[in-house]
Amino acid sequence: MEQPDESPFLTIGAVAEAVGVSAQTLRVWEAQGLLEPDRTTGGQRRYSPDHLERARQILEMRRRYGWNTAAIRTSLATGKAKNGAHEWTGNRFRRARRQRNLSLKEAASRIGVSPAHLSALERDESKPSSRLIARIADAYLTPMSGLAEFRATGPRVVRADERARGVLDGGVTWEELVLPGHSIEPAILIVPPGQGSGGSYERPGETFALMLDGELHFSLESDEHDLGPGDAIVLEAQTALMWENRGDAEARAVWVEQLPTGAWDPPEGAGDAGPHRTWKQPSRK
Repeated sequence: MEQPDESPFLTIGAVAEAVGVSAQTLRVWEAQGLLEPDRTTGGQRRYSPDHLERARQILEMRRRYGWNTAAIRTSLATGKAKNGAHEWTGNRFRRARRQRNLSLKEAASRIGVSPAHLSALERDESKPSSRLIARIADAYLTPMSGLAEFRATGPRVVRADERARGVLDGGVTWEELVLPGHSIEPAILIVPPGQGSGGSYERPGETFALMLDGELHFSLESDEHDLGPGDAIVLEAQTALMWENRGDAEARAVWVEQLPTGAWDPPEGAGDAGPHRTWKQPSRK
């Protein structure tokens, strides 16, 4: 059904009828952070043509591809960095925090940073390191790629020019190789000379890395390793790791992280630590 022409704004009933879903479904999508209508001063929902198009996209992703909420939310995320790179933007950090009903102080305590530091990240006044991205993801009980921006639309294939490409502190770059919602997170890690993870951190599942170019130095809890092209390493869950490029050339590696069961499930309660989740809070090492 075509949308009415007499007004640029639509009511929830008009959008539900145009999309072919119930008004309650639209309210559920709003609660899940998928669709955020404007509000009048009296609190009534008002939908623009852009909201209507977004609602249609959400329905398409659910019916055609069977995507879960996390995959849809991340795929619909907006914001591009320079040269087409999709960054971990402050807006994404703020949205993830608010979806768990955490105050800036509560979230900062979970992450292990000051509220001022987290606020600067949310305002895009500071870039995070890979270590900090991991801590934020763990504190909000979401996979790291859940904080990235995606533009791929297919259920399985991610083209080379569709990767979510996050540029972090020091130019360290992560290129996500698949859409969110899977049990593994494969990515391409690109590390300029002299840059690294920003400190030691842990991941909830096993981690595998295969060096493509350059070299990376890995510092683990009990040993250290230098990896060059063709070398591979696998790390057990909850292993404290730190990596850095001590060479003169850019380092590139295929990086695969295993996610715990239920990693993409929505939080069970506002601000809840998520008893259905199995990984620990961020390491403070």
